[in-house]
Amino acid sequence: MSEEFKVIQPTTTVYCKERGEGWTLTGITSIDEHTSVMFNGVRYTLPAREIVEVLLPQQLEREKSQSE
Repeated sequence: MSEEFKVIQPTTTVYCKERGEGWTLTGITSIDEHTSVMFNGVRYTLPAREIVEVLLPQQLEREKSQSE
């Protein structure tokens, strides 16, 4: 299996529609792992796939709409 994956650094900003803005506490090196994300002072353990496929794109879209 040669799925290419870009490493996500710790303290990467993410956005969740339910929890608001947050950031990763640990880096992500594989799409199949779990990582810690902090939202409003509460630590959550989330699947890397959710972060990469949902939360990061939402943050990028949010940043894009704020700069327009």
